[in-house]
Amino acid sequence: MLSDADIVVLSLLAEQPLHGYDLDRVIEQRGYRQWTSLAFSSVYYVLKRLAERGLVEPDEGSTGRRTVFRVTGTGHSELSKAADERVLAPAPPTAGVLPALNAYARLDEPELVAALAQRAEALLERLDELRRLRAQVDEEHALAIFDYEILRQEADLAWTRSLLKESRH
Repeated sequence: MLSDADIVVLSLLAEQPLHGYDLDRVIEQRGYRQWTSLAFSSVYYVLKRLAERGLVEPDEGSTGRRTVFRVTGTGHSELSKAADERVLAPAPPTAGVLPALNAYARLDEPELVAALAQRAEALLERLDELRRLRAQVDEEHALAIFDYEILRQEADLAWTRSLLKESRH
């Protein structure tokens, strides 16, 4: 099974062969770090792991530190299969705040109200950042990813605000 990081790296290499530094630059430019844990150092780890599985290989004549990788036929097949599975299966909500609500006996507890107010502010900041990053990309699929994440964060903000409103009554 491919991880989110595997799918990102494979999909970028499917667009064009790249070396690790360029992969990292595209990941940063498109804001993929907003929703996946692909640190600079992990890009090379993912490339190594994908190469060991036969999903990517060095481009012809490419060696050393600036090795350019491309997706193999098997890599294309695995990417297609993993992408289809992810698109077809709605993702469950992440745990985060949901189980944390159980730690409070009531929604109007002052500690929870204060935490929810801070959450709303953090969500507003996150939305501003996502919108700023979205304005810097023009790739259709990257825009779609940003639109999805912005809508998700807006829904979270609406939910948080509704809890705040209810807790104040």
